[in-house]
Amino acid sequence: MKDCKNLIIVILAAGKGKRMLSHTPKVLHKILDKPMIHYVLKEAYKLNPSRIYVVTGFGHEELENYLSTNYPMAIPVFQEEQLGTGHAVNMVKKYYAKDWDEVMVLPGDSPLIKSKTLENLYASQQSRDNSCSLVSSVTGNPAGYGRIVKNAKDEVVKIVEERDACEEEKKICEINSSIYCFRASVLFDYLKRLKTNNSQNEFYLTDIIEEMIKEGHRVSAFKAEDILEVFGVNDRLALSRVSKIMQKRINEELMMFSGVSMTDPDSAYIGDDVVISNDVTIHPNTFIFGKSIIESGCIIGPSVQLNDCHIGKNTIINSAVLTEAKLGENNNIGPFTYVRPGTTTDDKVKIGGFCEVKKTKVGKNSKIPHLTYIGDTDIGQNVNIGASSVTCNYNGYRKNKTVIGNNVFIGSDTMMVPPVEIGDGAIVAAGSVITENVPQDSLAIARGKQVNIDNGAVRFRAKKEKEKNEGAVK
Repeated sequence: MKDCKNLIIVILAAGKGKRMLSHTPKVLHKILDKPMIHYVLKEAYKLNPSRIYVVTGFGHEELENYLSTNYPMAIPVFQEEQLGTGHAVNMVKKYYAKDWDEVMVLPGDSPLIKSKTLENLYASQQSRDNSCSLVSSVTGNPAGYGRIVKNAKDEVVKIVEERDACEEEKKICEINSSIYCFRASVLFDYLKRLKTNNSQNEFYLTDIIEEMIKEGHRVSAFKAEDILEVFGVNDRLALSRVSKIMQKRINEELMMFSGVSMTDPDSAYIGDDVVISNDVTIHPNTFIFGKSIIESGCIIGPSVQLNDCHIGKNTIINSAVLTEAKLGENNNIGPFTYVRPGTTTDDKVKIGGFCEVKKTKVGKNSKIPHLTYIGDTDIGQNVNIGASSVTCNYNGYRKNKTVIGNNVFIGSDTMMVPPVEIGDGAIVAAGSVITENVPQDSLAIARGKQVNIDNGAVRFRAKKEKEKNEGAVK
């Protein structure tokens, strides 16, 4: 779609959402890993409007902080008193300029809306030379929605909110989506005339529709093809339903258009910003969020959590949690593995069962097979870390670094106390506590000398048995 240079979009996001029973603004409640307003903003920006204004209210500092971090081009407009949708839109009037042609109004709590529907609404407004075009939908259960009242010629007469509708009007199945496109000059002229003649004593934006029609302005309803697009979130139950719909939408697009396989799409949760290449297989109970990228041929899951990770080709991850990590190709991760921020691996790296790796570089063909903690470490190529080994990177005051060269073998149950370096080709004996640098090709043994006492075990058990009996007598 070409740029809508003179289109202004206003997103209404001031409401508290009382039925959410939350201290968080309603539009910041998450669907998968993104707040619901993210989905509205993302689709709105696809129209390339001149500007987007977001009307904030309850918890406005939190919402404005989200906008500045994620959508800095969106302009927040604070509505101190929430006096209705008409009052909210009128908050934007102070920015009104004569070059504005149309103003599109969107609710911030309808995250399933698609840009194609908004484009069609805008096109309808342009082609018919309307003063207002609105999105409607037909449903068999219109409860909770405003009704579109039409005359015998199927022309819009007015919109009535359910609270103010008579019994006959409540039977109407064509509902209002609260998505509008107004001619800007007409909109702000009629907003000046709004009154609070309703059960809520609020300034309803819908009230100006009837007045516009009475005075000869052309208003038409554009029906959305999919009623789910206009589904509003008003409570936690609706939030869960929308989340499930969004999950299905994202997963189906990945399977249909990106060549991704999912053994159980209902238990795969994938964020809106995630990029997955073809021939990736996603197994059940997997969560992939943030700006994660998964290259082709990977097998992810079951029971994997990825957040802001880059996963190289043909990597296998099973039962693991990875955050802000970058993996090379042909890695094998898990099971029961935790890869923390700042970790990068080269190709053909193994991080096995019950391992934790943090802020570490792992070279090609290196292995951390099991029961190991590695933190703040540089590991070279062809390194093997024995089971139950630890880099003791924190001394209670600061983090220190361990450097392990190429072709190093670390025996099981080794403690490396940094700052320490282990040279290329070195071997560290099992059970060692390494506190000094190990030169290249050296064998390091740092453990107490073993002493075997003849019959010592017999005497030890006898002593303990005597102590036990004496304690029982007392």
